[in-house]
Amino acid sequence: MPSDPIYLTAWKKIAELIGVDFAAGYSGYDLTDRVFRGSMAEAPMIPSACIFMFDIREDFGQVLTRYQAEILFEVYGFCGGTTLEDRIDNASRLGADFINALTSDRSLGNIGTDDVLCNFIAMNGDKYGIDGIGIAYLEIKVKFQSNRGV
Repeated sequence: MPSDPIYLTAWKKIAELIGVDFAAGYSGYDLTDRVFRGSMAEAPMIPSACIFMFDIREDFGQVLTRYQAEILFEVYGFCGGTTLEDRIDNASRLGADFINALTSDRSLGNIGTDDVLCNFIAMNGDKYGIDGIGIAYLEIKVKFQSNRGV
């Protein structure tokens, strides 16, 4: 089996870290087998999440033979709620669970990455044509260094 480049390894690791049972977390949701890698037009099931690798940006390192890079991922967590307030609250809780799972070890489990940073917003799916759904949106930045680029 071929080895994976660092960005694919990070993509799989993020999916693994958020694809768990958050019964003891803020949301109480179980996302086991409910996290999909790729862009989805709508929520495949409730609750669930999809993660999309958006961009990789390389830069010169501090020394000749070293590169620095940042991988940008987007995560959409889908949850329900009967009212607007319920949906936003549920999305906020789910987003907090995701952030805690991803930042408890900022190296993502020592897979060759250096740091992870999460930006978050809770959204009402009705605004985007996904009625009755709360959306936890995370922009995840993963930094790493390499001697050969990605």
